[in-house]
Amino acid sequence: MPGHLRSLLFVPADSDRKLEASLRSGADALVFDLEDAVPEEGKGEARKRLSAFLDAHRESMAASFFVRINGLATAHMLDDLACVVRHCPDAVVLPKCRSVEDVHRLSDFLCAYEHILLGGKQQTGIIAMATETSEGVFGLSSYRNAPMRLRALMWGVDDLAADLGAFSSHAGRELTPPFSVARTMCLLAAAQAGVDAIDAVSTKLGDEAQIVAEAAQARRDGFVAKAAGHPDHIAAINRAFLPKEEEVVWARSVVAAFSKVGASGVVRLGDTMIDRPHLRLAHRILCRVDGED
Repeated sequence: MPGHLRSLLFVPADSDRKLEASLRSGADALVFDLEDAVPEEGKGEARKRLSAFLDAHRESMAASFFVRINGLATAHMLDDLACVVRHCPDAVVLPKCRSVEDVHRLSDFLCAYEHILLGGKQQTGIIAMATETSEGVFGLSSYRNAPMRLRALMWGVDDLAADLGAFSSHAGRELTPPFSVARTMCLLAAAQAGVDAIDAVSTKLGDEAQIVAEAAQARRDGFVAKAAGHPDHIAAINRAFLPKEEEVVWARSVVAAFSKVGASGVVRLGDTMIDRPHLRLAHRILCRVDGED
């Protein structure tokens, strides 16, 4: 994905007011939503609104530009792609993704549309929403050899709750076991596939402490970014995913220590012995800070 994303804001594509407001949100990426945020009877109008908005603002947008299309099994997916591919999105977000086979199918569709509309010059990425069904959870092990277009796996809460018949995904502020398992499996699957892991949208709109806690936990566990459903969540998410000063100092010290000993696999840092996994982590931290590995 372009840059190092911390926050992704989902924006209903059928609201001119929300489309315009998204430009002032401070989110690293805007996910213009043609799927769940738009009622069935409004899909066509949402595509028209989004296309007009992008005609006016695409070239000047500072944030990365994603679109959540409707699922592969719907009658809207091809129309969604025809609408958005010509605007060169950085990535398409695929909902209800069951396994890597769905990523392959979308990749083929994107290749065809890019060839027809853009002369094959674009290489749109794919973000798979990989835990919105129980089938998707069981398909998480399939992404190891995914197409190069796959940029990230995102886990989701509400659709999975509906699929399971669960009234709530939380007990207090903690995820219940089925959702905690899905979150962990998504994180591990992304690591196995060598792509980013993105934490789910929080539905607690008025609870800033919950957003702060979720974002901090996501970063702690290894997610690189968190999605949001409201602009008020963006500032807290962005803060949470900034490397702390002491982490940057530690990372630079690790890199410096290894640079002194060349190919040695173990070095001493203060009163601690560190090895190659620590160096890998240090490079990941500095990549977020310096913009290069």
